[in-house]
Amino acid sequence: MSSNWAYNLDMLAQNGVIDFDGASFVTGQKPRYIGRPSMPPSPYVGPPYPPTPAVNQPQIDEFQKQKNKLPKMEEKDDSMINNPSWKKWLFGAVALGGLIFAGFKAKSIYNWVKGFIKKPSSKFKFKWSDVTDYTSKKWKTFKTYCGKKWDAIKDWFKTKNPKP
Repeated sequence: MSSNWAYNLDMLAQNGVIDFDGASFVTGQKPRYIGRPSMPPSPYVGPPYPPTPAVNQPQIDEFQKQKNKLPKMEEKDDSMINNPSWKKWLFGAVALGGLIFAGFKAKSIYNWVKGFIKKPSSKFKFKWSDVTDYTSKKWKTFKTYCGKKWDAIKDWFKTKNPKP
């Protein structure tokens, strides 16, 4: 049932669907009204219908582990996570291998940086003549392409010129 079931029954009585106090009939209590009320009383005033049961609340905030109702075991383990020892050894070996691998990588990177700081020009084979040769080749290619297109545009205008 919904949380406002008593109010719903009171609305049924107010609209003439039922002719009695439905909430008191369901809970077995003394009726609040008989017939069709003009304004039913609020179910939120007075004692709650039905009365709420007393809940056993702990005195302090703590975790209480449920007791094992299975037959007693030889070994009692109160930890919540039971990992077998082979998993622990495997994880330790993988972690140690990862640390060793990271150490070798860090050492090789350190050696490369140290070598680059000592002789930076040996890492890059840079010649200014290579740059000028490359740019001059590209410029010539671009100039040839544009020249051909410019000649084609001039020829198109020459053929389209209207004669006087």
